[in-house]
Formats: sequence, structure tokens, C-alpha cells
Amino acid sequence: MARGKRRRNAPKKEYRELDYELLKISAPRREIKRGIEYEVRGTSGKTEDPGKFWICPNCSLEIEPGTNHMVAWDVHRGIETRRHFHSHCWKMFQGRLD
Repeated sequence: MARGKRRRNAPKKEYRELDYELLKISAPRREIKRGIEYEVRGTSGKTEDPGKFWICPNCSLEIEPGTNHMVAWDVHRGIETRRHFHSHCWKMFQGRLD
């Protein structure tokens, strides 16, 4: 029986530690609400700016830093319309981003 070739000097793969924060961020998706197309993605709410906070346009309450939430913007009007929502508020939101 012929023996298979062995790779004795195969390069070792480097493994990175799993970044759990990246798992909390969802892939972008498109949603249509009342005929307006939105780009939507989840975020972990981590920020490099410790004084930064967001106000949810649906309930007008602050989104605490480090809280998972949704970021959405009008695809046609651009990223300038980007707003941060509590996840449950985005599900209920049926308005227009100003």
C-alpha cells in the first residue's frame, strides 16, 4: 500500500481569541416601514467616547451606554438620518426619521 505524503513543515495557524462583542452586532438588513426603506443593524452600544449617549426617537428615553440596541437610517435620504432605537422600540416604530 502506498503511503500518503505527510506535510511535516505545514505552517501553524494562528488563532485569535473570539471577540464576543462582535457577536452582539448583527449583519445589516433592509426593512420597509410605511413605504420607507431602512438600513437596520444591531449594535452592542459600546463606544470609545465615555460621555456619548443616545435618545430613542420612539420613546424619547436615553439608551444607556453598553445596551444592545438598533441603529436605523433611511436608505434614500442617507446616513444623516441615522437614529438609535431600543430594540423593542424599533419593532413598534412606524414613523419617519427626521
